[in-house]
Amino acid sequence: CIQGLPEGALRRIILTASGGAFRDLPVEKLKEVKVADALKHPNWNMGKKITVDSATLFNKGLEVIEAHYLFGAEYDDIEIVIHPQSIIHSMVETQDSSVLAQLGWPDMRLPILYTLSWPERIYCSEITWPRLDLC
Repeated sequence: CIQGLPEGALRRIILTASGGAFRDLPVEKLKEVKVADALKHPNWNMGKKITVDSATLFNKGLEVIEAHYLFGAEYDDIEIVIHPQSIIHSMVETQDSSVLAQLGWPDMRLPILYTLSWPERIYCSEITWPRLDLC
Protein backbone atom coordinates (compact mmCIF):
# COMPACT_ATOMS: atom_id res chain seq x y z
CA CYS A 1 0.00 0.00 0.00
CA ILE A 2 2.83 2.43 0.71
CA GLN A 3 4.92 1.90 -2.42
CA GLY A 4 5.58 5.27 -4.01
CA LEU A 5 4.33 7.34 -1.07
CA PRO A 6 6.68 10.10 0.01
CA GLU A 7 8.12 10.09 3.52
CA GLY A 8 5.64 11.56 6.00
CA ALA A 9 2.60 10.73 3.87
CA LEU A 10 1.18 8.12 6.26
CA ARG A 11 -1.42 9.10 8.83
CA ARG A 12 -2.24 5.59 10.02
CA ILE A 13 -1.81 1.92 9.22
CA ILE A 14 -4.92 -0.25 9.28
CA LEU A 15 -4.34 -3.96 9.81
CA THR A 16 -7.13 -6.42 9.11
CA ALA A 17 -8.13 -9.54 11.00
CA SER A 18 -10.71 -12.15 10.05
CA GLY A 19 -11.64 -12.45 13.71
CA GLY A 20 -10.62 -16.08 13.80
CA ALA A 21 -12.60 -19.05 15.01
CA PHE A 22 -14.13 -17.14 17.93
CA ARG A 23 -15.25 -14.03 16.03
CA ASP A 24 -18.98 -14.61 16.58
CA LEU A 25 -18.71 -16.32 19.95
CA PRO A 26 -20.25 -14.45 22.91
CA VAL A 27 -17.62 -13.38 25.45
CA GLU A 28 -19.17 -15.50 28.20
CA LYS A 29 -18.57 -18.63 26.08
CA LEU A 30 -14.82 -18.02 25.66
CA LYS A 31 -14.03 -19.72 28.98
CA GLU A 32 -15.41 -22.98 27.54
CA VAL A 33 -13.35 -23.12 24.34
CA LYS A 34 -10.79 -25.84 23.68
CA VAL A 35 -7.70 -25.88 21.48
CA ALA A 36 -9.62 -27.98 18.95
CA ASP A 37 -12.14 -25.13 18.66
CA ALA A 38 -9.35 -22.63 17.98
CA LEU A 39 -8.05 -24.81 15.14
CA LYS A 40 -11.28 -24.40 13.14
CA HIS A 41 -10.41 -21.20 11.31
CA PRO A 42 -13.22 -19.93 9.04
CA ASN A 43 -11.02 -18.55 6.23
CA TRP A 44 -7.46 -19.82 6.36
CA ASN A 45 -5.72 -23.18 6.28
CA MET A 46 -2.60 -22.68 8.41
CA GLY A 47 -0.40 -24.51 10.87
CA LYS A 48 -1.60 -25.10 14.42
CA LYS A 49 0.36 -22.34 16.14
CA ILE A 50 -0.62 -19.52 13.78
CA THR A 51 -4.24 -20.75 13.77
CA VAL A 52 -4.39 -20.54 17.58
CA ASP A 53 -2.63 -17.15 17.44
CA SER A 54 -5.28 -16.01 14.96
CA ALA A 55 -8.16 -17.26 17.11
CA THR A 56 -6.80 -15.33 20.10
CA LEU A 57 -5.71 -12.33 17.96
CA PHE A 58 -2.19 -12.75 19.37
CA ASN A 59 -0.86 -12.53 15.80
CA LYS A 60 -2.35 -9.03 15.49
CA GLY A 61 -0.35 -7.91 18.52
CA LEU A 62 2.79 -9.09 16.74
CA GLU A 63 1.73 -7.32 13.54
CA VAL A 64 1.26 -4.05 15.44
CA ILE A 65 4.80 -4.36 16.81
CA GLU A 66 6.12 -5.18 13.31
CA ALA A 67 4.34 -2.18 11.74
CA HIS A 68 5.71 0.10 14.45
CA TYR A 69 9.31 -0.95 13.83
CA LEU A 70 9.19 -1.53 10.06
CA PHE A 71 7.33 1.66 9.13
CA GLY A 72 8.11 3.93 12.08
CA ALA A 73 4.42 4.32 12.92
CA GLU A 74 3.41 5.33 16.42
CA TYR A 75 1.33 2.69 18.18
CA ASP A 76 -1.63 5.10 18.32
CA ASP A 77 -1.47 5.34 14.51
CA ILE A 78 -1.89 1.59 13.99
CA GLU A 79 -5.42 0.19 14.05
CA ILE A 80 -6.88 -3.28 13.70
CA VAL A 81 -10.28 -3.85 12.09
CA ILE A 82 -12.23 -7.09 11.87
CA HIS A 83 -12.86 -7.97 8.22
CA PRO A 84 -14.42 -11.47 8.10
CA GLN A 85 -14.11 -11.87 4.31
CA SER A 86 -10.30 -11.51 4.43
CA ILE A 87 -10.22 -9.80 1.02
CA ILE A 88 -8.61 -6.60 2.30
CA HIS A 89 -5.08 -7.56 3.31
CA SER A 90 -3.97 -4.12 4.51
CA MET A 91 -4.83 -0.44 4.34
CA VAL A 92 -3.08 2.84 4.96
CA GLU A 93 -4.55 6.28 5.40
CA THR A 94 -2.53 9.20 4.04
CA GLN A 95 -2.33 12.75 5.37
CA ASP A 96 -5.00 13.89 2.87
CA SER A 97 -7.42 11.22 4.29
CA SER A 98 -7.18 8.93 1.25
CA VAL A 99 -7.21 5.23 2.11
CA LEU A 100 -5.11 2.88 -0.02
CA ALA A 101 -5.77 -0.85 0.25
CA GLN A 102 -4.24 -4.14 -0.87
CA LEU A 103 -7.07 -6.49 -1.92
CA GLY A 104 -6.95 -10.09 -3.02
CA TRP A 105 -8.34 -13.54 -2.43
CA PRO A 106 -8.03 -14.85 1.14
CA ASP A 107 -4.71 -16.54 0.44
CA MET A 108 -1.34 -15.22 1.57
CA ARG A 109 0.72 -16.60 -1.32
CA LEU A 110 0.44 -13.43 -3.41
CA PRO A 111 1.29 -11.00 -0.57
CA ILE A 112 4.26 -13.22 0.35
CA LEU A 113 5.40 -13.36 -3.31
CA TYR A 114 5.27 -9.58 -3.51
CA THR A 115 7.22 -9.27 -0.27
CA LEU A 116 9.94 -11.52 -1.67
CA SER A 117 10.04 -9.87 -5.11
CA TRP A 118 9.59 -6.22 -4.06
CA PRO A 119 9.77 -3.76 -5.69
CA GLU A 120 8.89 -5.91 -8.70
CA ARG A 121 5.53 -7.61 -9.20
CA ILE A 122 6.21 -10.95 -10.84
CA TYR A 123 3.84 -13.45 -12.39
CA CYS A 124 3.68 -16.94 -10.92
CA SER A 125 1.65 -19.55 -12.80
CA GLU A 126 1.07 -21.39 -9.50
CA ILE A 127 -0.91 -18.45 -8.10
CA THR A 128 -4.08 -17.86 -10.07
CA TRP A 129 -7.60 -17.00 -9.02
CA PRO A 130 -10.73 -15.75 -10.71
CA ARG A 131 -11.16 -11.98 -10.66
CA LEU A 132 -12.54 -10.54 -7.44
CA ASP A 133 -16.26 -9.75 -7.56
CA LEU A 134 -16.69 -6.75 -5.31
CA CYS A 135 -20.39 -6.31 -6.04
